[in-house]
Amino acid sequence: MRRRQLALTLSALGLPALRAGRAQAQTVTKDVRLIVPYAPGGTTDQLCRMLAEAMGSRLGGRNMVVENRSGGGTFIAMQAVAQAAPDGHTLSLASTATLATSAVLPGFTPPLDTDQALLPLTNLIRVPMVLVGRPDAPFSTLPQMIAHARANPGKLNIGNSGQGGQTHLLAARLMHEAGITMEHIQYRGGTPALLDILSGNADLYFSLLPESLPFIRDNRLRPIAFASTERNPTLPQVPLVAETLPGFSGDVGYGLVMHAATPPDWVAFWNAEVNRWMNRPEVRARMDQLLWLPKNGTPAAYRAEILDDRRVWGGVIQAAGIRAGT
Repeated sequence: MRRRQLALTLSALGLPALRAGRAQAQTVTKDVRLIVPYAPGGTTDQLCRMLAEAMGSRLGGRNMVVENRSGGGTFIAMQAVAQAAPDGHTLSLASTATLATSAVLPGFTPPLDTDQALLPLTNLIRVPMVLVGRPDAPFSTLPQMIAHARANPGKLNIGNSGQGGQTHLLAARLMHEAGITMEHIQYRGGTPALLDILSGNADLYFSLLPESLPFIRDNRLRPIAFASTERNPTLPQVPLVAETLPGFSGDVGYGLVMHAATPPDWVAFWNAEVNRWMNRPEVRARMDQLLWLPKNGTPAAYRAEILDDRRVWGGVIQAAGIRAGT
């Protein structure tokens, strides 16, 4: 009865039921594309290059080739997956926030229906998000920043890496709950946003901690507050946004997706291969060093996480009146 109920649940979610036992080996007949929806050099690019390097010895002489296709709020990469042949040779990193919210963000018409066009393969990691700013800014704490923004409406700017993505939602939520206005600036990833702050051309950005930590440590960026639910042991002196705005949270998640019509045997093969890599002790140790929280699992578990994030962020979007372009 439990197995039948699980199969019905997977079917209702549009997911193939993974076969019991070890996934059947598949024949990789050409190089595998691993698409990254962000610019080179950031956390997501590093994650995918680690995976691609490890897969090189598992593909019968073929390679997993990382392909950076940034822009469009990650939808350029998502469209590349949806337009690729569903033959098991194309995967893409995906922002869990984009998969969760693109369908429920008012004012935004996504170029494809991710629920129908893509198949969640597995979650990979969650990463702490920290609000950072210029060290020469006239504020050093979140309450001071809010007071400055209220006294100078629209004068501060805050970056995001795509409409409907986590950085956009966090910025819009911060403005709504703090009662302030700031100018949005859209970037093709976290690295270009941080470079703009470092050069003095931008004010604020909700950054992945691993990307901003080196600049924080040499005092080139000022950490203002974490979007996590608990203080981070790496920077224990940095408070939470929730300590000023109760209930505020939003660390970022990333996973892998494939074409929705990918055959079940290929889905099972890649899920098993990625989980095998993720569960290696040396990989876990490396992720711990990089401040990533591993979150791998089944396609059904990743789809459930996407739907749960959609419920949470859908409520935030509605309550805050968040719209694309605002």
